[in-house]
Amino acid sequence: MPDTVLRLMTMLRHVPRQPSKVSAAWLEGQLLEAGYQVSRRSLERDLLKLSKVFPLTMDAHKPRGWSFTERSAVVDLPSMDVHTALAFRMAEAHLQQVLPAATRASLEPHFARARLVLQAASGNALQAWPAKVRVLPTGLALLPPVLDRSVLEKVQVALLTDKRLKLHYRRRGESETKHYVAHPQGLVWRGAVGYLLCTLFDYSDVVQLAVHRIEAAEVEKAARKPAADFSLDRQIASAELDFLLSDDILALELRMPEFAAVKLRETPLCADQVLCELPDDRVAISARVPDTVQLRTWLLGFGANVEVVGPPKLRLEVAEHARRMNRVYQSG
Repeated sequence: MPDTVLRLMTMLRHVPRQPSKVSAAWLEGQLLEAGYQVSRRSLERDLLKLSKVFPLTMDAHKPRGWSFTERSAVVDLPSMDVHTALAFRMAEAHLQQVLPAATRASLEPHFARARLVLQAASGNALQAWPAKVRVLPTGLALLPPVLDRSVLEKVQVALLTDKRLKLHYRRRGESETKHYVAHPQGLVWRGAVGYLLCTLFDYSDVVQLAVHRIEAAEVEKAARKPAADFSLDRQIASAELDFLLSDDILALELRMPEFAAVKLRETPLCADQVLCELPDDRVAISARVPDTVQLRTWLLGFGANVEVVGPPKLRLEVAEHARRMNRVYQSG
């Protein structure tokens, strides 16, 4: 391949997509580092010639710079194969909420290219894969809350750039919003609901704010204050994202018929869970779990197909709940 072609390809790889841009002087430096010596004047002539073939444009505003147009098609060198196209297609379907807005925007041409590649791949088994795979929630499928996309983008920007946030937040069950200064620490999605983990004002405790309850957000210039010794993985492992009723770890003892316990054989409650067969064809299950609302919801979902043996306080609580339910249905 002629050296000129290699130089032009090298130069094109360094040109970003709008709204980013690079100057001819910067490109000259990149080419020099790659071993190509070319005058600034020749480089600018090359860019003008290439702009007649590729969607290149020069910003008229100072500082002037070159970029590919925002919605220009992806130039594949080498071309995107069907496997890569499938990966982009699945990413588009399942990663929209967890990617920063700027990242989503920069990937959109790749998503569009992937759609075209898969559409053209008639006869290839991978073309039908997106229609054959779905990711479903483990519980009852609920409609997602109404989410202000601009608010989510500002939350993501603040988290990405370590900036402070000014929020108008409406707490659950309240009609009026309150103003907070938040220091973002992490963002977690539970199904369709996003939770901003942050500290507020000058407090050190990490709290959770539901993103769909943020009615307005403003990214401030001031840097956020990192929470001391904060780890998102440790926060999740500690069950802080569940509704904790106490800091206790419960020694859970259950009795269940085999058909109800079968799932726990494959997906245990904890790493040291123990299952034992009982003479009455039930299964005894022992596990240590956090004391949460989610635990009670899960237990009650089994109805009569679970007996809580211990701890005694939880057994009494579930029994009382069953008595109240019985009274409701008897009165009906």
